[in-house]
Amino acid sequence: MRTHVKVVGLVNLLYSALGLLGAAGVLIGGIFGSLATLNPVVWIVGTVTSALIAVVIGAVSLFGLIAGFALLNYQPWARVVLLFVSALRLFRWPWGTAFGGYSLWVLTHDDTRRLFHVGV
Repeated sequence: MRTHVKVVGLVNLLYSALGLLGAAGVLIGGIFGSLATLNPVVWIVGTVTSALIAVVIGAVSLFGLIAGFALLNYQPWARVVLLFVSALRLFRWPWGTAFGGYSLWVLTHDDTRRLFHVGV
């Protein structure tokens, strides 16, 4: 299971880094897109909406990035954080579903629990 845990850590690092780039893209695209309409109501609604979406995507990605590093060092709290992040990623079809499902399978396996010294 050590190999699977390392794969989960690396996949979460890469997927989270892409998520942070995506959050920045949503923020910048939403702000400039709403400003391009020249409508004050759309400026406010578009900017606030894109900022909220970017914060949610960025927060989940940041948690995944930090926990991915910690999982590679076998920190017990990283397993719990990645269980939560992986459950949220199940809703991001198709790659989030694949990575989230694989991560959940690896992190809930009995051998992984023993590896992280968590009670079975």
